[in-house]
Amino acid sequence: MAVDELAASLLYQVTALAGEVAGRMHDGLARLELTGPTANLLWVLDPDAEPQPLRKLAVLLRCDPSNISLLSAQLEERGLAERRPHPRDGRVRTLVLTAEGRNVRELLLAVVARNSPFAHLDDDEQLLLQSLLAKALTER
Repeated sequence: MAVDELAASLLYQVTALAGEVAGRMHDGLARLELTGPTANLLWVLDPDAEPQPLRKLAVLLRCDPSNISLLSAQLEERGLAERRPHPRDGRVRTLVLTAEGRNVRELLLAVVARNSPFAHLDDDEQLLLQSLLAKALTER
C-alpha cells in the first residue's frame, strides 16, 4: 500500500471510529443528561489533579475559551462543578468538580468503558493502542 493510501486509510478508520464512539455514547450521555461537549469537559476534570485554568481546559479540548465559559456555566447549573480561583494565582479561574460532579464523572467513565469499541481488545492491545494514539497526538 502506498504511503498516501495508508495515511488516507488510517484517517478513514479514525474518523469512522470517532463516529462509532459518538453513536455508542449517545444513549449513555442522554441518561446522564450530558451533551457531548459537557461530557468532554467533565471527563478532563481529573478530581485527583491540581485544578486547571479555564484557558488550559480550552486548549485541552481544542476550543475557544468562551466555549469553556459556557460549558462551565452548564456544569455549575447542574451542581457538577464550581469555578474557583487557582490555588497559587487568584487571578486565574479554574473549574473544580463537586462531590456530585465526581459521581457523575465516575458514571460517565463507566458508560465509556462499557460502550467502548476497544472493550474486546485485551490489556496489552489497549496499552499498545493508547501508546500509539498518544504518540500520534503529540507528534506535530
